[in-house]
Amino acid sequence: MQLQFFRSNLGHIHHSLVFQRTRLGQLHSTLPIAELAALLPEPQNSTGAKPWFDNYGKVALQFLKAYEGCSDAKLLEHINTNWSMQLFCGIRLGKSEWIKDKDIIWKARSYVANHLTIEQAQPILARHWQPWMGDLSRGMCDATCYESYIRYPTDVKLLWQSAEWLHERIALISKELGQPRPRSKYNEQRKKQMAYSRRRRKPYELERRRRRQLLHLCAKLLGQLALLFEQYRAAGQRELCDEAALERYGTIAQVYEQQQWHYDHPGEPVPGRIVSLHKPYIRPIVRGKENSRTEFGAKVNTWQAGGLNFIEHFSFEAFHEGVRLKEAIAFHRKHFGQLDRLAADAIYATNSNRSYCSEEGISTSFKPKGRRTSDAQLRKEEDQQRAQLGKARSTELEGSYGNDKNHYGLRKIKARNEHTETIWIFFGMMTANAMKVARRKHKKLSRSRKPRAA
Repeated sequence: MQLQFFRSNLGHIHHSLVFQRTRLGQLHSTLPIAELAALLPEPQNSTGAKPWFDNYGKVALQFLKAYEGCSDAKLLEHINTNWSMQLFCGIRLGKSEWIKDKDIIWKARSYVANHLTIEQAQPILARHWQPWMGDLSRGMCDATCYESYIRYPTDVKLLWQSAEWLHERIALISKELGQPRPRSKYNEQRKKQMAYSRRRRKPYELERRRRRQLLHLCAKLLGQLALLFEQYRAAGQRELCDEAALERYGTIAQVYEQQQWHYDHPGEPVPGRIVSLHKPYIRPIVRGKENSRTEFGAKVNTWQAGGLNFIEHFSFEAFHEGVRLKEAIAFHRKHFGQLDRLAADAIYATNSNRSYCSEEGISTSFKPKGRRTSDAQLRKEEDQQRAQLGKARSTELEGSYGNDKNHYGLRKIKARNEHTETIWIFFGMMTANAMKVARRKHKKLSRSRKPRAA
């Protein structure tokens, strides 16, 4: 028995040493997972088996999810069969042990999202990585949108989806109450919707007529379902009238009000416009990009210092990033100290921001306004510095967005609610930062291990 224990312990030590030399081990060495886990409350004691993942493991799972960039089911399969991923999460499965809970990944993500905020976690990571961040006197600022995984919304699609849910809920409750369904023109409108969907060209007049018909249908179905909800609750039943159903009903009622106002006031913007029934917190973000004029997801004002990206401002509502430059500079000074050079897009180059940077002695990449100095040498130096800052912003900062979205699961966010989507984006960005730090550490260690020439 002692020999068996010695062999198992020796094998575990061997795995740990091998793990430290892998890319996953290098990533693990750059993360203050224990400090982040300390921010989470301990789960309440409950009867039954001990949970597979403690708070340390739950936080580690978020980094591992972003690193692998795969689905929850595939990630669980990897964890069950890969000892290096188990070590990353602080667990070690036996030969006959197997995690069978298919929901354990999203449960951990939901727990972390409900108890950990960006304001709590980001300073810990920034402080931990600061020795590996290089030049901190330069900062770069820009905004990007991390799109949510929803189908492209149109007014007709949204209204028809609302009508479908209302009709289905009316049918279920009517069956439970043992009474016939209230009359409506749903079947007639379903045929018209199919014919409309098959059309290749959808002129504005036809689309407007379709919206008018669906608005009438939704208004009738909303009234019918409200009466059925009252009858259903009066009968002492709650299964089909739970909190989720009432929340969806409220969302559809709000969609109807917005779409009716939009129909009556064409061409005018709709404040707080809902574009998805499943994710009512998502708003259209007008970006003006070449491929997609409008994006649907979270907008993030990003600050890059030392080659690493941090979240200065996060919102699902559209905002003008140009008015946040002073807050971004304050963010840099709070976490990284003195700021001497600033690179930002032209949208930040307002008169107010220019004056503030001049007063604070910060050199910028903004195109100069007004009369230039008569000193040719000074003009040349200013132009060179401005060109260097502009090139760094367009390559390092904007290039990092594509890297994050392509390699760390941020192309389309598949989280189910506002909190988990926020934490998904945050850990994706921080995992990309951690990999940069890991490469820098590995490069420095490799240089130090090389034998010096005699």
